[in-house]
Amino acid sequence: MVVTEALNALSRAHREVLTETVMRRRTVDEAADALGIPVSTVKSRIYYALRALHILLEEREMAT
Repeated sequence: MVVTEALNALSRAHREVLTETVMRRRTVDEAADALGIPVSTVKSRIYYALRALHILLEEREMAT
């Protein structure tokens, strides 16, 4: 539940790249094709999405 809430708190763009690469197990190239964006953008969004997710989860852990 905590992870789901944290994922929902991410921006749509960040959720999309994580969905494509983690949930659907697509490569960066496949995710770029599916989303219609450059590979470099997928890589950047993955980095910032994971960073944001980490911060959100840390904040939620401290709040409990």
